[in-house]
Amino acid sequence: MTMTSEVMVIRRPRAHARVMTTTPAATPAATPAATATSPRSPGVTAPRARRFLLLDAWLTGANGLLYAAGGDWIAGWSGAPAVLVHGLGAFLLLVAAAVAVLATRRPVPRRWLVALAGFNGVWVVASLDYAVVGGLDAPGVAWTVVQAAVVAAFAAEQLRLARRG
Repeated sequence: MTMTSEVMVIRRPRAHARVMTTTPAATPAATPAATATSPRSPGVTAPRARRFLLLDAWLTGANGLLYAAGGDWIAGWSGAPAVLVHGLGAFLLLVAAAVAVLATRRPVPRRWLVALAGFNGVWVVASLDYAVVGGLDAPGVAWTVVQAAVVAAFAAEQLRLARRG
């Protein structure tokens, strides 16, 4: 037995015997209930997700550029090694590019949003660990904790978007 997108309907014309016709039925993809909010949907189509990811990419890129270009200056007031700051800057520029690419996907794959949130969670834990045991000066500790809080907020929103669309 094969399934089609048509439904068999029996109509009874006034003066005729029963006549069987076909009527197209609404497909699940055409109904509003089967959009990005469906838990089985493989992607998020909400424009809010794209805007949020573009904001994430922009902020990550700006932070990466600041670290890469101003690493010596940041190292001076934070107590972090300059080579670490420059390396983190280059890494953040790559992450920003990846997040920007993710923002262009239509739909945004849910599993990529979850993976990005997981990556951000690892970043938060590593940042807080480094703030405690990394030998940073007081301004470096404060900066590291603040940026970890921002990244944690981004991770939470990414998970919310992955769940709800």
